[in-house]
Amino acid sequence: MGEKANKQVKPAVIFGDKNVTRVGYIDNYIFACEIKGEGHIVYSKPRRPKYHLVIIILNGNIEIIINGKKFHFEANTYINLPTWSDIYEIRYDKDFHAMATATDRSVTEDIFRNRNPFPPTFQFALDHSLGGQIIDKKDIITLKKDINNMIESLSNKEHRFAEEINYAYFYILLTDMAGMMWKKYGSGTPSRHSDMKRSDSIMKAFADLLGEHVRKGTNIEFYAEKLCISKQYLSLIVKEKTQFSVGKIISIMRVEEASRLLRDPELTLQHIAEELAFSDQSSFGKFFKKHSGMTPMKYRQSLRKTLLTLR
Repeated sequence: MGEKANKQVKPAVIFGDKNVTRVGYIDNYIFACEIKGEGHIVYSKPRRPKYHLVIIILNGNIEIIINGKKFHFEANTYINLPTWSDIYEIRYDKDFHAMATATDRSVTEDIFRNRNPFPPTFQFALDHSLGGQIIDKKDIITLKKDINNMIESLSNKEHRFAEEINYAYFYILLTDMAGMMWKKYGSGTPSRHSDMKRSDSIMKAFADLLGEHVRKGTNIEFYAEKLCISKQYLSLIVKEKTQFSVGKIISIMRVEEASRLLRDPELTLQHIAEELAFSDQSSFGKFFKKHSGMTPMKYRQSLRKTLLTLR
């Protein structure tokens, strides 16, 4: 690529300049790109996406080290990379072909807040999962078209309402992804925001509170009190919407946050224990081992071992 082309792919540099064949973007707002071909990218320091990334894999395979663990994705799957994910290494095979897009969190928050036929569990899945299978090839074609429209639109720097039209395209992409999830797991007819069920509204508010208070909010009573409902009612709603108990959801989120803090070598275990409101380092260690299968120290050692092995 020439000098001008390299400047253009800067927002998608996380995927490797040589592999990004087309890209469009609005600075500090949204970007979309197409990725093709074999490649191997190793970061000297883990890269955390500035924006929430969604990658639709059309063909081939990709290995990616996320939060110190190696994941393998193949054709007809999607990769979901929230802003809490640390990326250490990416390897594409020679047949790899994917479409990717990312946007500032304010855009997704606005979409979920104001334009809702989406089930609250869809937002929870986007915020806290790393990907999944797309079974229907028609869905793959639809998502490819959605991102292709974004690339073309974002490349048109002359459009007077570029932010508005690309907001609409990203909304369409999320709507199509929600439709895929609804076909697989949903029942009945999705409700619009204006007539959202009370249980949906409570689930959404719980997810928002959990994201805000995960370090200090350690039990169901805290969230039930914030929501002005009984802990029994909150338990019933969360179980119905996610198939997990409130305690399990809180633990998942707190382990996720603990893992993120552990990836910062400057933070001591004692400091992390205090940040997460544990009475002492020992209590934190027992909690982390129970829910992750290893001690905090072992987790840190596994990060170093994974990186050394892959070198």
